[in-house]
Amino acid sequence: MLLAASAVPAQTNQPPACFRQPLRRLGGGWADLTPLFQWWEQQGTGTSNPPAGPAGVASIRPMGAWKRITGRKTGEGEGVWMVEAEIATSAADRTNEWILLRDPPAEEESEFYRLQGLLAQYDAQITNDQRQYKTYEAAEKKTAAQARAAAQGDKWERENAGAYQQRATEDRAAAAAARADEKQTEAARTQARQQLGALPSAEGQYKLDCFALEVGRNRSGQRIFDRGAVPDNPP
Repeated sequence: MLLAASAVPAQTNQPPACFRQPLRRLGGGWADLTPLFQWWEQQGTGTSNPPAGPAGVASIRPMGAWKRITGRKTGEGEGVWMVEAEIATSAADRTNEWILLRDPPAEEESEFYRLQGLLAQYDAQITNDQRQYKTYEAAEKKTAAQARAAAQGDKWERENAGAYQQRATEDRAAAAAARADEKQTEAARTQARQQLGALPSAEGQYKLDCFALEVGRNRSGQRIFDRGAVPDNPP
């Protein structure tokens, strides 16, 4: 039976993960990261002040307190991730540091591993469908041959020809059902692969890649960033 596919439609030609979800909610206010995304995408030389891009794209970096954070989660607690991070102010200005990240993309991380598990199930289902198809195909050929032989035999054998033919018809239908399920599962697997490919990863593991606002340091001097909440229904 075909496994349930993700409800998120497959998409192609998606932008890098960090350029998604420009609207963020921090405290009681909203931040729109669109100008920062546009500026970052227009960097062609890796300089801090690239040439002016299309109309509306600032030539000087906007929203300076927002940094691009990439890296891996090493721990978590009470809605905060501990991250071994690369912190980028521009394509040419990067540092490596252990940070704390508020409002981390926990749902996205869960979706990443859910899709990985779903792909494994799809692979197993396709293998099973292929095995069943071969089994029923072979059974159909055998019972069809038995039906033909019985139809040419004596009276007792001819009386069994109908039963052989019925079994051959059932085996043919079962083989067709297995092949149809295989094709449906392959389509669902393709969609899940596209969805998984849109999420940031490295070596088969979820990788953090987002913009976050630097908000200060804790008592140990560790830098704190806030990604901001991504609204389900932005204003």
